[in-house]
Amino acid sequence: MSVKTKLARQAVKTTAKHTAHGTASKFTRRPFRSVTLLTIGVLAGALVGWLIGRSSGGDDRPDPIAQAPAPPNVTTDSSTEKAPETGAVS
Repeated sequence: MSVKTKLARQAVKTTAKHTAHGTASKFTRRPFRSVTLLTIGVLAGALVGWLIGRSSGGDDRPDPIAQAPAPPNVTTDSSTEKAPETGAVS
């Protein structure tokens, strides 16, 4: 592993720890404010995501799947294959 990669990983790890510690500290000092801001952030993110999803052009829906053509009428009856209809029972 190169020195550059090690330093980058260490920087990410340190930043994550620092952010987590600061967030936990603020939450213990002012819990109501933290929960309020977190809720506002979640709602704003959901609203923006919904708006972006809706703005993708309403008419860009894919075409419906084409229906398969109807099978041709196949008849297996031929006049030579029919048995005579006499109604007699043997």
